[in-house]
Amino acid sequence: MKKIVMLVLLSGLLTACGTPSVEDLIDDPELLAEVLQECSTKMVQGKGVDTDECKNAVEAQKQMLNNMIKGLLQ
Repeated sequence: MKKIVMLVLLSGLLTACGTPSVEDLIDDPELLAEVLQECSTKMVQGKGVDTDECKNAVEAQKQMLNNMIKGLLQ
């Protein structure tokens, strides 16, 4: 339970401090999921997704996928 509270607090602090970096998003998959959901919602609504936050989320997702593929091929 304490871990969940800490993750929520960390997510809140990262969001409050500005755009999360690619590294922040890789380290916190829950935050990555939130950002990707927000970007998807914006896209469906026809709003612009050309933001640093959305770009970082896409890049973090790419890096995580590449790491997973490398791990499977070893």
